[in-house]
Amino acid sequence: MQFPRVSFAGFILLLCTQAVALGDVPASEDLLPGTTKGYVSVADFDALEQAFNKTQIGQLAADPQMEPFVEDLKRQLSEKWTQTHEKLGLTWEDLDDVPTGEIAIALVMPSETRDATIILADVTGHEQQADALLKKVDEEMEKNKARRSERPLHGATAVVFDIPEKDDAPARQVVYVVHSGLLAACDEVDVLEDVVARLAGGAQSDRLAALPAFEAITKRCREASGELEPHARWFLEPFGYADAIRLEKPKKRGTDMLKILKTEGFTAIEGIGGFVNFSVDKYEMLHRTFIYAPGNQEEGAERFELSARMLKFPNGGNFLPPSWVPRDLATYAAMNIDTKNAFENSKTLVNQIVGDEVFEDVLESIKTDENGPRIDIRRDLIGYLGDRLTMISDLQVPITPKSERLLFAVDTKDDKVMAEVIRKWMETDPDTRKREIAGHVVWEIVDEQAELPMVTIEGSPLDAEPYAEEEAFEEEERALPPNSAVTVAYGQLFVATHIDILTKVLTQYENGAKLAGSADYLRVEAEINQLAQPEQFGQTFTRTDEAYRGVYELLRTGKMPESESMVGKILNGLLGDDTEGTLREQRIDGSKLPSYDMVRRYLGPAGMTMTSEKTGWLLTGFTLHKDAPSTAPAGEKAKIDTAAKP
Repeated sequence: MQFPRVSFAGFILLLCTQAVALGDVPASEDLLPGTTKGYVSVADFDALEQAFNKTQIGQLAADPQMEPFVEDLKRQLSEKWTQTHEKLGLTWEDLDDVPTGEIAIALVMPSETRDATIILADVTGHEQQADALLKKVDEEMEKNKARRSERPLHGATAVVFDIPEKDDAPARQVVYVVHSGLLAACDEVDVLEDVVARLAGGAQSDRLAALPAFEAITKRCREASGELEPHARWFLEPFGYADAIRLEKPKKRGTDMLKILKTEGFTAIEGIGGFVNFSVDKYEMLHRTFIYAPGNQEEGAERFELSARMLKFPNGGNFLPPSWVPRDLATYAAMNIDTKNAFENSKTLVNQIVGDEVFEDVLESIKTDENGPRIDIRRDLIGYLGDRLTMISDLQVPITPKSERLLFAVDTKDDKVMAEVIRKWMETDPDTRKREIAGHVVWEIVDEQAELPMVTIEGSPLDAEPYAEEEAFEEEERALPPNSAVTVAYGQLFVATHIDILTKVLTQYENGAKLAGSADYLRVEAEINQLAQPEQFGQTFTRTDEAYRGVYELLRTGKMPESESMVGKILNGLLGDDTEGTLREQRIDGSKLPSYDMVRRYLGPAGMTMTSEKTGWLLTGFTLHKDAPSTAPAGEKAKIDTAAKP
């Protein structure tokens, strides 16, 4: 059983079913056990489907130019479903028109060595269709030579299939039950028995709804959402979820980061979850997410332990883009951090990763080694850094797996002092070279081994109509080595993954167009101001039509597994088989995708506001319709331009 890669495909399939009525079956969180590690629920599929179809992404899926890919994707998912769920005896079409109310899927971990996937569906009024489905399951299981038996479960009759070992697949078991309007399927009998017991009115304490993290997340998101009912709800107990999915993967050699994070106190993050809505008022998508991490709430006590004490994000200030942030970018994010606190509390984490007490020794070596920079990191570097972290990103064209370019900036308290510290450090590094760009000393860290296979694409991100009115930064149409770079300028310590994005910031400072005055940013900022809590610790802005371009082009050309972007690495981690030293095969054929110039017309700007609270962090995010006013109100633009000056 592979919950994130297999069962969610089944859940997406179930989202496509037609709901006709809501039944009286108890809510899924009242039926599932407290050992639930991952959970997604939809209460009304008609409402969700109708709302999603109104969004521009829904319209994109219905665009005739997308039809070949959409049909091919359906075929691929159907085949994948059939291949990996033959143990259930189901096909894609079998599940159509069965659920009538809520449907939920959950990953449960009844013990340290076992996990289980369970699907619950309210089939009130469709019991006949559910019985017909189980007859179909009987036939399929008979073909697989499964042994069928029946077992009484708290007034219900469960059908149990014991499936023998076949090829490389171990022997397994799957259990179905239809009772009191509930259809449930699971691959562990005792987990399903636990659910049916609750359906019969028993074991009300040890249930998902009573789990403190789930309860707190649900309560906070409901407070933030007001009367708006979510189209979908979700919940993860992050470390338990990671443990569960690890049971299905081969063990990796080397550093066990999950184990290290646990020992360093990060289990204080007890849950992550939220509400999701589509097509709500002006929002294409709207979500409220709460990260529940209460820690020690006693008066005067340290909230977190060990390196988890790094998780301090003070509220306060505004997050308008400073004037060094250029208009031509994909993402902008700004947040408050406690720099000194983060540095000091990284000590035990670094030592754990290295496997030795090296943190203080390294600092001492940097300070006293005759051949080193002879810098006191605490005094000379950390002591002159501020508490505001800014990140921007863009894409280098032509698109390659390394096209995403990131730039990080931290406020400095004295540019001259910081520049001298960086000079001392960089001059002792044989892999750096000194350059001057727009009057600023830039230290380029050269990667002589870098190779960038290119992907030929149509058009340029600056060719689209929304960008025609602005002065564009000239990109070199060639693949350059991704040499990183460091400099100090405009009250910031800049660290860039590609020197080109730093060059863009430095050369456009005086005369280039600024993000703070762009129409799409102004739209997003106005909505953030409407949705934000009284205080925030950060904000993000995303041009989804730029941010998604790299992933799209790599998918279209079959190079997605090679992606080194943040999104690409996340997808590759979820979709890979964890075999060391191998590159996963791309699982979706993107060759039938249309040109990205067609797709980007459906991708509007997005934003998020983040707030630190006593027991966690509240994130409120949204995506807006692509269409935007051609110009921002003059007064509003002037106000933001003025506020953004450093």
